[in-house]
Amino acid sequence: MKKSIVLWIMLLFPLLSIGQVKEPQLFDDPTLVAAKNQEAELAYNKGIRHFNGGKFEQAVASFKQALKHDDKFAKAYLNLGSTQIRLEQYNEAIENLSMAVKIDSNLAYAYYNRGRAYDLMEDLQNAHADYSKAIELKLKNANLYYYRGVIDFRNNEYDGAISDFTIAINLNPDFTYAYHDRGSARRKVENYKGAIEDYNKAIQLDPQMSMAYNNLGSVKRAKGDYKEAIEEYSLAIKMDSTMHLAFNNRGFARYQDKDFEGAVKDYKKAIEIKPDYLYAYNNLGTALIKLHKYEEAIENLTKAIEMDPDYGIAYMNRGNAKEMLKNFDGACADWSKAVELGVERANDFLIYCNEK
Repeated sequence: MKKSIVLWIMLLFPLLSIGQVKEPQLFDDPTLVAAKNQEAELAYNKGIRHFNGGKFEQAVASFKQALKHDDKFAKAYLNLGSTQIRLEQYNEAIENLSMAVKIDSNLAYAYYNRGRAYDLMEDLQNAHADYSKAIELKLKNANLYYYRGVIDFRNNEYDGAISDFTIAINLNPDFTYAYHDRGSARRKVENYKGAIEDYNKAIQLDPQMSMAYNNLGSVKRAKGDYKEAIEEYSLAIKMDSTMHLAFNNRGFARYQDKDFEGAVKDYKKAIEIKPDYLYAYNNLGTALIKLHKYEEAIENLTKAIEMDPDYGIAYMNRGNAKEMLKNFDGACADWSKAVELGVERANDFLIYCNEK
């Protein structure tokens, strides 16, 4: 069989800064209707003091006490639910925040915090709806727009994400993560110039942000600037020497720059840091094929397949390595399995199996 080897490498990078933004605080808006009686107000104020002192369990108890004295006290429901988010009691938080908006349908902060509870439970549809309702009620909060932008990003709605991240930045010009994640959204729509500007701004605001260096490297790699990409990945590694993704990505950039020895070293380092990182095993296998180390390549590609029996790309690459060792039956079996798993490119190799 005669053919040109085509190897598939998996490049992964943490696109978003999800979870890095400070959670919402209590919202003791003086314009909201106060309690109907002094007992409820005193218990409510005690809850505020407990929350501010980091005593969340005691804050919950005080807010509940306030509601015993006044079961229509919207602020108490709002801040009870807000505190329960801090305690990761999301279902209870949603219940109490729903009571707050039932009493006062214009309570924007209640929609915002209920959105956070839904978001943290991975109920993105309801979270997005609540964030949007809070925005409809004219709540100007940078985190609110940021969180909705993250959901849009995760739903592949990149234009919406860019719009929300931009508003978040306008509300908070030092919002590091909004710059970073807008850069990721811009990268998705191939606005590489804008992505680079945003990642650089995030780095300016936080020079230790390893994720931004890593993603900046991925943009430069996408542009074909492999040496510059390698420099950025190296800075990410300098900031965080345990960042297996950066080693994997630098390995890919080195691979594309024809530095296969360097790629092998990086992929092995990624595996050393994260021994169950199956993508690095696949990538290591592809680099080893380039160095004509076919048996070692098969060993690593087999490890990737053992970790994920449905990893079609690894089957195709292993088939390429077997073919180079003249194990044609093994190669054809692997290519056939890759096709079965949806790797259409492997069909190009199967045509040679009839030439044995």
